[in-house]
Amino acid sequence: MNRLAIVLAAFAISFFLSQEVNAASQYKIVHKDQVAEEWEVHLDYPLFEELKNKGLQERVNQQIVQKLEDTFRRVKSGAGETMGEPFLYYEETSVYQEGQFYSVVMTSHITRGNRYNSTVTSINFEDQNGESVMSLKDLVHIDRLNTEVKKVVTSDPDMYVKEPFAGVRDNTAFYIKDDCIVLVFNKFEIAAGVHGTPEIPIALDGLLKEEINQPHVPFPSYTKSSLQRGGSNLS
Repeated sequence: MNRLAIVLAAFAISFFLSQEVNAASQYKIVHKDQVAEEWEVHLDYPLFEELKNKGLQERVNQQIVQKLEDTFRRVKSGAGETMGEPFLYYEETSVYQEGQFYSVVMTSHITRGNRYNSTVTSINFEDQNGESVMSLKDLVHIDRLNTEVKKVVTSDPDMYVKEPFAGVRDNTAFYIKDDCIVLVFNKFEIAAGVHGTPEIPIALDGLLKEEINQPHVPFPSYTKSSLQRGGSNLS
């Protein structure tokens, strides 16, 4: 390899590493482990530190922690009601950024013996004015979205369940990538368990609600009620 090629390769590596550092600098990753006789919990989740909108940052962090605590309480309650093998709860989180639009996609894996399930939620927001997150219905026309998803599901009967597609839930997890909205479904929701938590990308063209292009539009939060239940012991 000549000297110029080495320099270019070094520059490329440096560039991509710097991109990763810059993206991750908006938040820190927190790791929590708790083990008891009847349950075991392992959590990895982000807490934002460098958003421009500090009020929104606080609300997003509250919602992340609240979601974890709600799941943790259900795990402990289930373990206390029945005897047998311990519950295992693993939380993994991915953060996606498209411009100023962020999606925190949180996947809860809960197992007990040979029973295994995964559920996915997302917290989606734009780092601008306003202190609310966006639900799916705030972003796109649900009827149009369902039409496109149904096309995907019916086109691959070997992949997806045979029952008619019932439509996305109000809180179906999603993120934005490359001019597509990527829906993330729970395990067993639309496909056999072997497919895990399937993702379906749908082009945003023709789906977006016009008002999202207007600045400073307040968006209601589908998790607003959960924030009014008290403090946190995870952060």
